[in-house]
Amino acid sequence: METLLKMEQFLIDDCRLSHFQVWQGIKGLDFSLVLSHHFDKETPTPRRFSNEKILSYENFTDIYYHYPNHTSIVIRLSESSVLKKESRRKLKMIIDLYYLQVMLDREKYIRNKVMESIRDISILEDLDDLLKKILENALSVITAADMGVLWMYEPNLDALFPKAWTGGPSEEIKKMRMKVGEGIIGKTFKDNKSFILTNIEDVLSESSNISPDNLFYLYNSIQFKDLQTIISVPIKVENHTLCVLIVYQSGPSPLLTKDDQQLLESFSDQVSIALRNSRLYQTLKKHNDLLLQRDIIHNSLIKMSLQSKGLKKIAHEIGKMINRPLMILDLTDNQIYSNPTTWKLETPIESIKINAKLQPEPSFTKIESLNDKSLYIYPIIAIDVPIGIMIVEMEQDDLFPLNKMIIEQASSVIALEIIRRQSLVDSYYQKTNDLFNDFIQCREYNLIRSKANELGIAPHSYYMSIIIHLHPHSDFHFLNMQMHNLITQITKHLGIYVSIVFGYGNKVTIVSQFNNIADEDYVKNKLKLIHSNWFQVHDELLKIGVGSCYPSMDNIAKGYSEAEKALSFLISRQLKTIINYRDIGINRLFIQQPIDDLNSFINEVFNPLQTDRDYTLDLEQTLVTYIENNRQATQTAKLLHIHVNTLYQRLKRIEEKLQVSFSNSEDILKLQLACYLRFSISR
Repeated sequence: METLLKMEQFLIDDCRLSHFQVWQGIKGLDFSLVLSHHFDKETPTPRRFSNEKILSYENFTDIYYHYPNHTSIVIRLSESSVLKKESRRKLKMIIDLYYLQVMLDREKYIRNKVMESIRDISILEDLDDLLKKILENALSVITAADMGVLWMYEPNLDALFPKAWTGGPSEEIKKMRMKVGEGIIGKTFKDNKSFILTNIEDVLSESSNISPDNLFYLYNSIQFKDLQTIISVPIKVENHTLCVLIVYQSGPSPLLTKDDQQLLESFSDQVSIALRNSRLYQTLKKHNDLLLQRDIIHNSLIKMSLQSKGLKKIAHEIGKMINRPLMILDLTDNQIYSNPTTWKLETPIESIKINAKLQPEPSFTKIESLNDKSLYIYPIIAIDVPIGIMIVEMEQDDLFPLNKMIIEQASSVIALEIIRRQSLVDSYYQKTNDLFNDFIQCREYNLIRSKANELGIAPHSYYMSIIIHLHPHSDFHFLNMQMHNLITQITKHLGIYVSIVFGYGNKVTIVSQFNNIADEDYVKNKLKLIHSNWFQVHDELLKIGVGSCYPSMDNIAKGYSEAEKALSFLISRQLKTIINYRDIGINRLFIQQPIDDLNSFINEVFNPLQTDRDYTLDLEQTLVTYIENNRQATQTAKLLHIHVNTLYQRLKRIEEKLQVSFSNSEDILKLQLACYLRFSISR
């Protein structure tokens, strides 16, 4: 150092000294020898004084120069050396300059350490090592401090624990858990402000509420011999106190100062930056890991989908990924795929379906039959229509980001698989519909057999055709799913009694076959069950037209035509029920007749009877009762509670109003048809 050389030159040339030494004690550190000229190396170190002082000993004399922050410089002269007053004044100026140079070098050192810490912040491979290094840098510039500990708050414990330490604490310190407000650390965290304690009495006072367990671990990890000063500073991350940084100084006297407190606060800011960066890094790393996992999961599921592995395999793979029991419910055909395959829900599946439709967003629900276990219900939506449901047994706390991502990714693949299968089935139905239309047009025996074989219709004793009409819907995709669902129910309930079944538009065609004529009633009872179940689940009724049962597949076309006519009757009458063609009776004659024409015919008979208000009910009721009782006057009069002569008077009035005669067979037939159709259409 240039100033030190000037000092040496001045003592030799100007002061004529041949034996001298220069000692310095910076920031309360022990004295160190910085310059020696022909002096014994084993000369003892100077003592510490707070003021300038001259002390004479047997072999040397010490001149003390005291500076702020516990810094002293001592000039040691041989016993025979004497400094004049003017020389001492000039020497003081050089020593002051030397002190300034030492302080400047120290500031450079502190700045370099701070910069080193800042550079270290960018290294996020190991946060614990980084925090320990920042602590070490802090203690290297706060030279009087002996050790330091960084305490971090853990919300789950509602306590602070040692995150990093340096300068002496043993591993025993890791067992400590300081509550908010407990001791110096807990108070610093609670009050969110730094403070310095410069005497043991204050330290003991602030530590009086430390728990016995923490005191035990503290004394086992740290030796508090001659403890003099403590500085404790809070560390904020995003305006929330997260940590406490505390340093300790031991020795004969307190040495830590407000400047050291400010310096420690600057290092606390670095810890804050390091923690914030670590959080950002960990968040980014987590997001990046999730993205990588997303790609892996997506590729794995898509690969299964492209390989047409099916929902059973997809359910198995998803179950392995999230390690939770799960079930996939295909709403298009009510098929269930679960992993493990033995996992079944005791709760009614129908209630889950209804809840999923009412609440199309993913949700959690508790199931009593599963001992109040929680299920995560994830609807599978395609073109705004729920086509499936994924059910996972998990608590809400178990829905980690990775699990959520797997389920979301899987839902898309499941939707694709269901749509793909549905498209294949639709293609099959289209082809079957075309073949069936060709089949019913055939009249030549060998061609009928050939087409039947192509359709997969096997030889049986009896055949019965059935057509089911679904309620029309503006959403084609919704209607298509309803059709698939209905066909699943038909296959389930009719089983071996179904020769062919396919859907087209909003109609489902069935050709039922059996070898025993008694099975006809079984099939019809199953149709009633399907009709009833459909209403319970979908809250709408089906129209089902049933043709007559015929032997030989040559009559399938005839039975199908009858089923069409039966269905046409239901549609024209706006009825939602099951009807057999043979039960239509005389209505067969009017199936193709527009309902408006039939109503016009009925009105021609009954409207003239309503012109006279006084006789409206009498004439209408009289005519209907008379026709229903096969024109027996006595019986009709009895039912109307009138005299038979009164009946004849009314009948005469009816003949006049309608311009008919009860003795004319054609007029009688007209009136009978009007009464029948009036009752039939209004039913």
